[in-house]
Amino acid sequence: MCESVRIVSDASLKPYTTFGLGGKAKRLLLVSDGKALASVLGGEKDAVIIGGGSNLLIGDGGVENSVVRFAAAKAEFEEIGDGVYYASGAAYLPRLVRRACELSLGGIEFACGIPGTLGGAVRQNAGAYGGDISSVLEYADVISNGETKRFSSSEFGFSYRSSLFEGIVLGAAIRLRRRERKDVEAEVARFSEKRRAAQPSGKSAGCIFKAYGGVPAYRYIIGAGLQGKRRGGAFFSEKHANFIINDGTARSSDVLALMEEAETRVYERYGIKLEREVKLLGAF
Repeated sequence: MCESVRIVSDASLKPYTTFGLGGKAKRLLLVSDGKALASVLGGEKDAVIIGGGSNLLIGDGGVENSVVRFAAAKAEFEEIGDGVYYASGAAYLPRLVRRACELSLGGIEFACGIPGTLGGAVRQNAGAYGGDISSVLEYADVISNGETKRFSSSEFGFSYRSSLFEGIVLGAAIRLRRRERKDVEAEVARFSEKRRAAQPSGKSAGCIFKAYGGVPAYRYIIGAGLQGKRRGGAFFSEKHANFIINDGTARSSDVLALMEEAETRVYERYGIKLEREVKLLGAF
């Protein structure tokens, strides 16, 4: 294997999720390069792909298939021209934002606190503070059905925090604009402060449920009497009720139990079905 790929047997998946939860994978492949990923997937037909591990809950029983983690320590842009810049799908969004600051480029400041990769952000149309990936994406190179193809932004079927796309994003071209570095940094600082003020610290996967009918899910969770509700080492945050926090002793089953309780009680009280932002993987 090339230096862009590292293989770990019988690997705990806890370090690779923002929840800090999950069992083991019999075989974990750590991949940081798009070309290497394409090569790896050619020999790992049944592999499960993960990115930064946000919006992901891995079961306590682990994952039987090989797990490929596509994430890179560095984030860099390649200037294509006409205000369009290309970056690896493995790049972490906060690192891309920092690099954009260094290059005096604006347009993705909203992503400064989103703890995921660019590839995952494209898949889920990640966003915050009035901005999202669909608003800046020009196109993305993806592996779909065993082939590498280029899809324009309009082909992803973007909607709120989701897309219709199924595949793996190797890299993406996004439209940025020249700005004074101090202005980019000031906007990033403003968004970062808003995030710190509104969101709890600790191990979590961010918001558990999507907004429903334009109403933030935390309002339904509070209305159902679940703010602060605990199962084992997991609890709905008092600061932001749409966050489930792992206090360091939780199991994935604790988190799933809270999610299911919220779905049941919100439906009983309001007659609506909350839609999860968090994806489940493995055996629970």
